[in-house]
Amino acid sequence: MKHVLQSVLLFANFLRSRTFAVGMLFAAMTCFVFILSERTNAVYIRDGEDIALRFTVKEEAEDILSEYGIVTMAYDSVDFSGFSGKVGEISITRAFPVLLTADGVTSKYMLTEETTVAQLLADNQITLQEHDLINFSLSHVLEENDHITIQRVDYIERVEQEAIPYETEYKQTSLLRTGYQRVLTSGEDGLKEYVYVQRTIDGVVHEEVLEEENILEQPVTQEVLQGAPVAISPLDFGYQIQNGVPTHYKKVITNAVATGYSARYGAGTASGRRADVGHVAVNPDVIPYGSKLYITSADGKFIYGYAIAADTGTGLMQGIVDVDLFYDTYYESCLNGRRIVNIYILE
Repeated sequence: MKHVLQSVLLFANFLRSRTFAVGMLFAAMTCFVFILSERTNAVYIRDGEDIALRFTVKEEAEDILSEYGIVTMAYDSVDFSGFSGKVGEISITRAFPVLLTADGVTSKYMLTEETTVAQLLADNQITLQEHDLINFSLSHVLEENDHITIQRVDYIERVEQEAIPYETEYKQTSLLRTGYQRVLTSGEDGLKEYVYVQRTIDGVVHEEVLEEENILEQPVTQEVLQGAPVAISPLDFGYQIQNGVPTHYKKVITNAVATGYSARYGAGTASGRRADVGHVAVNPDVIPYGSKLYITSADGKFIYGYAIAADTGTGLMQGIVDVDLFYDTYYESCLNGRRIVNIYILE
């Protein structure tokens, strides 16, 4: 019994000894290290081109990165699929900015993947029109701080109209006294159209080209009669005229009554000739068709000039009128009215 008590006392003293304490601490540490080593994993952290090996007991990428003070931004891409055989890999792809200016708006995009200009435009539903300008090729792979600029090019048609001023032609005639004039045909301005094509870049005109010209309305020439002692007829038989009368002629009918008439263009006469200035109507029993004449007033102020007997009419056949003078226009025939002339029958 005495020996048992002594053994108990010796064991109690041992438990209180330093040796026991150190042994217990070592055992505890050994156990801790064992447990810790069982839970620790190796992780490779790839941050761009930098690669680091780290050990952790964390399970989530966010916690592991935080543990080692690695900060990621909102647009950065973090790829971690967990541990396999106590080894894992975290890949960080840093987002980089690119700028895009189009339609007057500049937008900033953060990219983490290899992206071409075409992909960026498609992803953001930005369409290029046929003539638009862009400072990068569509196949260009975007890099940090690239600034894409799209300029919208349009071709716009612009139409401009302007008046075509009418011209004035003067026609001398002995139907009016010298120095007097009358408007025979009123002039009217024409209308011309110019079609321009403007090349605009972002709404600003950079070039304008005249595409075509069109005359919408032709101008109407104003014709003015001017009084002058000149022959109305354009015919010329080559006879010598002296003091306003032919020097040679077969017969003269003095104090003859002369009226004026006109007809539509291309109209015929009783003799079969076309009605033109210089062709006159007569009584063919008095002056046969085809006779060459010279007609003027006795005072020489009115000169019809050379003429051919080519037509007739009721008043002529009844002796009311001696000669009816043909004019281009109805207005001139009215100006003629009733005149007293001398009719020189040349041949």
